[in-house]
Amino acid sequence: MTPPLTHVIAPGLAPDLLLRQIYLNVRDFAIFTIDARSEVTSWNLGAELVFGYTPAEIIGRSSALLYTAGDQADGEPLQEMTLAARGERAADNRWHLRKDQSVFWADGVLTAIRDDQGQLIGYLKILRDITERKLAQDEIRRLATIDGLTGLANRAAFDTRRSEMVSQAERNGQLLLLLMIDLDEFKEVNDGLGHQAGDQLLRQAAQRIRSASRESDYIARLGGDEFGLLHLHPPSPASGGVLAEKLLQHLARPFQIGECEVRISASIGIAVCPSDADTPDTLLKKADLALYHAKNAGRNRYHYYTEELDELAHRKNTDHNELRRVLRTGDYWLEYQPILAVDGQTIAMEALLRLPDFFGQQPVDYVIGLAGELGLLPELGKGVMRVACAQLRSWYDAGVTGLRICINTCAKELLDDSYLAQLDAVLIEFGLAAGDVELELTERDAIKLERSGSRVIEQLRERGFMLSLDDFGTGYSSLSYLRALPVNTIKLDKSFLHDVPANPDGNAVVCTVIQLAQNLRLNVIAEGVENIDQSAFLAGAGCTAFQGFLYSPSLDADAATRWLRQDATP
Repeated sequence: MTPPLTHVIAPGLAPDLLLRQIYLNVRDFAIFTIDARSEVTSWNLGAELVFGYTPAEIIGRSSALLYTAGDQADGEPLQEMTLAARGERAADNRWHLRKDQSVFWADGVLTAIRDDQGQLIGYLKILRDITERKLAQDEIRRLATIDGLTGLANRAAFDTRRSEMVSQAERNGQLLLLLMIDLDEFKEVNDGLGHQAGDQLLRQAAQRIRSASRESDYIARLGGDEFGLLHLHPPSPASGGVLAEKLLQHLARPFQIGECEVRISASIGIAVCPSDADTPDTLLKKADLALYHAKNAGRNRYHYYTEELDELAHRKNTDHNELRRVLRTGDYWLEYQPILAVDGQTIAMEALLRLPDFFGQQPVDYVIGLAGELGLLPELGKGVMRVACAQLRSWYDAGVTGLRICINTCAKELLDDSYLAQLDAVLIEFGLAAGDVELELTERDAIKLERSGSRVIEQLRERGFMLSLDDFGTGYSSLSYLRALPVNTIKLDKSFLHDVPANPDGNAVVCTVIQLAQNLRLNVIAEGVENIDQSAFLAGAGCTAFQGFLYSPSLDADAATRWLRQDATP
């Protein structure tokens, strides 16, 4: 039974006077009552200020007028009354309608009113307008889910939405495609043109991804130059490839960054729910595997997840562990392939990394890539450098003269802050001069260094090291880059020698490249020379040195020493 008013109101204060003062003077809270039919039966000054209705305009009318059309359709007024009648807390946190049909966010509660016998006679509603607070909180939440640079969703929001869309696809029997998008060559732009240029590129790329996708697709920047796209209820898994092709085309168009025109590409991995994965984390993992495969396959392409990729990932993990073991135990060695001048004199030995049979037929570039992924490239490079320089010292001590050692390197290794210091330390350790060492790197790596703004190639030249472009003709083959790069030698790739000298067109290409090198005051070494006719043609065209099975395969250290002692000629 409801306690008498004398138990809850201070002595000497009449209940009617108290209620009158509340209704006439309380301005910050809307206070009103409704009967069991939801009709308004009283209305205070605060309610008039908040809703805009005078007591004469609202008393006797349904309180449903104060709710939005959506809440009325959902039966929210009745649900509040039902909760209150059961004695439960009937919180009212929602948008409400004013007389002028504008909306505000209310924070309130509805309480049942009972008579002295406990019979329900109506309800008391108390609420206040907290629209400013609500909007501020919404903005804070929005900012917490938005990537500040691109305006797309951020990683946290993407993770939440991915979980929601996987559940939705499962409930409704729909397909969900997850596309992982990674910009190729972004680091080169960021390093070469600066972070502001990189930021501009990311913003423009985000706009292009949005323009290539559907309005209903959910797109996020996941970090760095990586984006995610969720594509729900496509007609078939194949539509992911159609979308990926469209994205690749949009991102391949030139970007205008300030006064510079920049070209990049993208790699895309696609996973399908539920066929590939039925949980959010597994779906992401498999799209990541597909993306990794797309990048390794040459970039500027997309790839769907397949079960074979799981096998490759398992093999990659095993290879990682084996490479760690190899570096920890020093279980690798070098072989040496002679490089001969036109007169048959051996002028250099190229050091070639060799690994245990565990890695099978995998090319050395694959292992170099593994080392880069694990952050072990500096350690591997230093080890190769020490072994090669120690061997050269041994040959010098045995009386060999006029010989240099050629060591392969790459952009990632040269950009390591410790590289130059390590190189200097090894030379001091074995008593060698900079001119005794020739560093080889591919065109692609040389241009990555040039684009990055690094001066490491110039610094190496200034210290007296010989530098050569390996596999020339298989990368960019850009004349402007060739002119700008401070190298001494180009190594003509063996692919140029197919059908030489039998093919006139092939001969013309080779002669043109050699003539170009001579005009730029560069030496030319022909790789992969396999027969006398090739050798004679290349010598006549002006090639300065040769390397290939016609002269010698790669040799272990002992065989290489015997070769140098015999001063073998072809």
